[in-house]
Amino acid sequence: MLSYQAKTRLRKILIGLLMLALVLLVVWICWMVWLQRYIVFTRDGVVFAFDRSTLLLEEKAESQVTQPERITMELEIADETVPVQSQTLSGVYVDTELLTGQLEQVPAELAALEPGTAVMLDVKSIFGNYYYSTQMTGGEQSTAVDISAMDGLISTLAQGEAYLIARVPAFRDSAFALDNPSCGLALASGALWTDEESCYWLDPANQMVVDHLIQLCRELQGLGFDEVVFTDFRIPDSGTIAYSASASKAQILQDAAQQLVTACAGDTFAVSFTGTAAFTLPQGRTRLYLEGVLPEQLEATVDAVTVAEPTWQLVFLTDTRDTRFDAYSVLRRLNG
Repeated sequence: MLSYQAKTRLRKILIGLLMLALVLLVVWICWMVWLQRYIVFTRDGVVFAFDRSTLLLEEKAESQVTQPERITMELEIADETVPVQSQTLSGVYVDTELLTGQLEQVPAELAALEPGTAVMLDVKSIFGNYYYSTQMTGGEQSTAVDISAMDGLISTLAQGEAYLIARVPAFRDSAFALDNPSCGLALASGALWTDEESCYWLDPANQMVVDHLIQLCRELQGLGFDEVVFTDFRIPDSGTIAYSASASKAQILQDAAQQLVTACAGDTFAVSFTGTAAFTLPQGRTRLYLEGVLPEQLEATVDAVTVAEPTWQLVFLTDTRDTRFDAYSVLRRLNG
């Protein structure tokens, strides 16, 4: 039997060990919460980047991020320019699937089209890889596309009679988000939010993001494109994104769109957006591109949009040959 003194001493030791365990548990929890801000999701998995203090949100992150050097691009545009025609478009689009799998067939198929046909090319992936030789700061070229063949295709189309359109993901860009974490949409912990395809998204309210898109527009215009179409021009609807702003999401997107059109669009260049019938186009030379509209939904969709000139500002993207689309601007997928 233990003596009373021994029992008392043992009780004190047990209480001390319990207190120590509770302290260690609290320290461990705090440590794990603190570590979350340094979690970085990469293409190779999850890593801890303790030098990436830029994962902190909003003003705190802005003050810590070293802003990358911006590109200053001089565009050489002839004095005698031909205005972009305010007319319906009729042509084809070449998507990423064709560029990565059947690019060798594309030039011949495009050469067989009538002069003046509109041709839209995907020029960048949602993960931020470029399909052409870009001069953008930090721009990485895709390994899935023959870059030299794509450069040659763009040059041939730009020098010909085609109306050349570049299609670009706007706010869906993993590479730019990884290089500039304060520009990405984040979780409450500070880690970057990803969508179902493990892709990072950018904040349309961040001026650095808009400036990046403006620079990209100017580069594409310098390559001979007549128009840029931005896809993924939205803020994802996810409750896990820690997003707060004084303006509504719709107003933020409208302001970003107006900046792009004001800075880049003109008589010889259009800046357009892929969206829904509810999307409001900014003032300037711009179009609204719609996808997934069935032929029987065509007239109701046209009635629902708010564009000023639907005959040329509204463009349907489809893989069908239904002639009901021919009354409006329409781009059909290249056969491939």
